[in-house]
Amino acid sequence: MLIPKKIIDNSDTTLKDFLNEVLAVQPGTRLDITTAFFSLKAYAMVKDNLGQVRRFRLLLGKAPEILTDATLGEELLRVLREEVEGYDLSRENENLVKDFIQFVQQENVEVRLYDKTFLHGKAYIFDNLVVIGSSNFTPSGLTHNTELNSVSLEPEARYTRQEWFEKFWVEARDFKEELLELLEASRFGSKEYTPYQIFIKALYELQKEDIEDILSGEKAREDLPKSKVNLAEFQEDAVKRAFSRLRKYRGVLVADSVGLGKTWIAKRIIEEFGFYRRRKFLVVIPAQLRGMWRDEIKDLILAESLLSQEELAMADFMEKVKNAVGGDLADVSLVVVDESHNFRNPLSNRWENFFRLLEAIEERNGGRPYIVFLTATP
Repeated sequence: MLIPKKIIDNSDTTLKDFLNEVLAVQPGTRLDITTAFFSLKAYAMVKDNLGQVRRFRLLLGKAPEILTDATLGEELLRVLREEVEGYDLSRENENLVKDFIQFVQQENVEVRLYDKTFLHGKAYIFDNLVVIGSSNFTPSGLTHNTELNSVSLEPEARYTRQEWFEKFWVEARDFKEELLELLEASRFGSKEYTPYQIFIKALYELQKEDIEDILSGEKAREDLPKSKVNLAEFQEDAVKRAFSRLRKYRGVLVADSVGLGKTWIAKRIIEEFGFYRRRKFLVVIPAQLRGMWRDEIKDLILAESLLSQEELAMADFMEKVKNAVGGDLADVSLVVVDESHNFRNPLSNRWENFFRLLEAIEERNGGRPYIVFLTATP
């Protein structure tokens, strides 16, 4: 008969080592675990000795730390999904997920979820002993967290199972199929996807940050007045993506084909900076487009702030810039460049002066301006 320690705090003996020792000495034991948090990595620490247990029951409870609008089941699945999807694509991790799936699929393995009230207790109940304390069934709880776990022999083990564990177990709902479904659907699982589903998943992962930025940006703008710029739905989408790029990179290239409204997309961005944020802007344009852009800016009830690309190429370009923005580069937060393909030649004056302009704005304001490039021929 194993004579256990009275206290396990992960100092001289870890709970991982103790559990493995008990499982090795009592291979046919039953094991019931109650925990608020669960990790596959914790299973990996004891899986080699779990194969001969007579019965394994995992009861997941609700901890005070989980305070979201989602149900407990949704929250636990989300946490576990993030854990599994965060694993490196390695043979070791693939084998771990598959081993756990095969383990849970056994008839003598059950998983339930108690979501009625907070169930913050943690217990590891064997046939002849019980560990009750603070350790969750996670790598931290089993190894390096400073925990306080008390070990008791029979009859405490029998009492804890019959009087405490069983009371919550019968009130808990089955969680086994949901858990298996999540793991099978992970990149380590065996669930098959159609080409269309794979394509959509790839698009989502590619644009995930943009989608999140767009959603957060929409929430931030709920109280702003309605825009004066009437855009088609696809142009609204382009504006949202442009703002996402600006937030992330401070620059964006709008490279739609001729006739799709690049000017209107830029106009909406100018409205945001010039009208809503009350910041200065500068629009760099070919000289022949000055009249068109003057009308567009006038429609926003904003100062003209136009500079031709020909003026930018002149020796006294900085004076012309200051005249365009009202005499000072202070508060110039946005630079829009129409027909930006005209800046492809790094040996041209306009290319060199453009970067000198950006450096001057950054020096004057202590930060780079946001830049929007427009072109149909990038």
